[in-house]
Amino acid sequence: MRALFLDRDGVINADLGYVHRSADFEFLPGVFAACRAAATFGYRVVVATNQSGIGRGLFDEAAFAQLTAWMLDRFRAEGVEIAGVYFDPTHPTQA
Repeated sequence: MRALFLDRDGVINADLGYVHRSADFEFLPGVFAACRAAATFGYRVVVATNQSGIGRGLFDEAAFAQLTAWMLDRFRAEGVEIAGVYFDPTHPTQA
């Protein structure tokens, strides 16, 4: 099985620093078209993202989950099914 792994911040959306609300989320130009093209070649699209803002206490996993659900809905509206979203909520200095 083929897969296209995408980071979220800086690849799917503009990296504006610890984005955790849909109002602050800006999809990058071409991301939907690129994902649709990958799907036509048999690739499943997967998102892998470091969310150290959770570990830093800037937002919680519930806020991340809510934003992710919104993002997935936007992808579906653009004809793209995301096969999975995986994240790391830690910060490097966490014990």
